[in-house]
Amino acid sequence: MKARFPGKCVECGEAIKVGKEILKNSKEQWVHAACSDLEDELP
Repeated sequence: MKARFPGKCVECGEAIKVGKEILKNSKEQWVHAACSDLEDELP
């Protein structure tokens, strides 16, 4: 999913910019797609 709002990645501490790919981690927090500790569940 692409970020619709700016934020901060709780995994790496870097900014999440609008339009960047994000995923939820195992704690249900939004993080950069590369920082997620879960496997992508895409079809």
